[in-house]
Amino acid sequence: MSALFHDAWHILTHVDGRFWQTLYTLLFVPGKLTQEYFAERRARYLPPVRLYLVLSVLFFAFGLATPHKDTLPPSVSGPNTAAPGEAAPDGADEAGKTSAKAKTSAKAKARSFIFDMRDCNDIQSSFAWLQTVLRQSCVRNKENHGESVQRAFIASIPKMMFLFVPMMALAMLILYRRPRRYYVEHVVFFLHIHAAVFLLLLVQAWLAWIGVWLSWSTVAGWVAAMIGFYSVWYVYRAMRIYYGQGRLLTVTKLCVVGLAYLIGFGLTMAATALLSVIIA
Repeated sequence: MSALFHDAWHILTHVDGRFWQTLYTLLFVPGKLTQEYFAERRARYLPPVRLYLVLSVLFFAFGLATPHKDTLPPSVSGPNTAAPGEAAPDGADEAGKTSAKAKTSAKAKARSFIFDMRDCNDIQSSFAWLQTVLRQSCVRNKENHGESVQRAFIASIPKMMFLFVPMMALAMLILYRRPRRYYVEHVVFFLHIHAAVFLLLLVQAWLAWIGVWLSWSTVAGWVAAMIGFYSVWYVYRAMRIYYGQGRLLTVTKLCVVGLAYLIGFGLTMAATALLSVIIA
């Protein structure tokens, strides 16, 4: 991960002309990068794998650093609150501290992956090996409420997403049997699609960051809606441009691909969670 981040930072700081041209084409001309790649016009653009890795690393690095306005609201004076300049009663002071600690604890738990098991031996599964793994992980992570599992899960997502691309390429191979296309074409197509999605999410995170600092509470919702709409249109347009089929057939295949994507993504996240439990 550190090597990939260094590669991404090197490209940004050295202002590689290919990088900016690739980003522009990727963002505003769906499907063209895949066309150019297989038309042997590759010198002007970053290779698909490198582009995907750079944008995925930048997204996960930037996304984790995005600020959030989730601070607790200021406390409201109650009947036991001392007036300005007066010392608060001992009971009220202790009650206030206890309430603050409870709120902080609840807030911390809401943000974390809770592994709240009173008795790890109560974990049951129809698969004996899975039951053993879950119980062992419960024992290891019970004291820190599953924070190790959460860290392992976040660290594993980029790798599992990279493995997810060939899975989706198989779905495209089935959908686009005529005229015949090679499997590698679908892999490159989805590398570009995922790279574009990471870039769009980076733009969304950047705009949300601005909205937070400028106290524009509605910006995040509007930006998310526009990015979501553009992402769906982007995939449709990329399929139209690269595969060259009609609108109705492309929309139909887009729906099938979308369903396959949701199922595959769910299975991938489930596998990632299970892997995180095992290695944590």
